[in-house]
Amino acid sequence: MKKLKWNKLELYEYIMNYLENIEEDQELICYIWKKETKEARSVFQNNFFYGLFWEISKHLWYDVQEVKMYLLSIFWNKKVKLWSKEIEIPNISNTSDLTKEQAIFFIDVILKFIQKYKIPCKYTDLDFKNLIETYNL
Repeated sequence: MKKLKWNKLELYEYIMNYLENIEEDQELICYIWKKETKEARSVFQNNFFYGLFWEISKHLWYDVQEVKMYLLSIFWNKKVKLWSKEIEIPNISNTSDLTKEQAIFFIDVILKFIQKYKIPCKYTDLDFKNLIETYNL
């Protein structure tokens, strides 16, 4: 998602120019945030992550969700004590919770995991590079 910043006058001029060039009955939806928010993950990024988890799960015979949780818990976990037993649980349980830097790191981790365990994967190195580039836009 492209982020644009304007001052009030620039925004007004941009909107007026836009409105002059559309049809009279066209419906518009406008979102305005005052605060900086985390960018939404694209459909491409989402599909790629789950495609990778599916490739790994198909090869290792684990559920896709288990693969995702396992890979996330390698780096983002915390120890919790339940009664007398201490267990590790993931701090981050969804790829959508990753920051841009964490997502790029995680992509590299998954690629190394696939290479290390010789998991057949339909994605090429170029696909991985393109995915990383989507986070750098």
